[in-house]
Amino acid sequence: MRRTMPVCLDGEQYRLAAAIAKKRGMVDAGQALEEILG
Repeated sequence: MRRTMPVCLDGEQYRLAAAIAKKRGMVDAGQALEEILG
């Protein structure tokens, strides 16, 4: 199921999500957010 509600992040939060995604071998920060929020 895809989320339809937008998630708002500031620059630092987005960089953190992108770093988590990279560390876990994900494509982008969106994938990390899905896992974190999932």
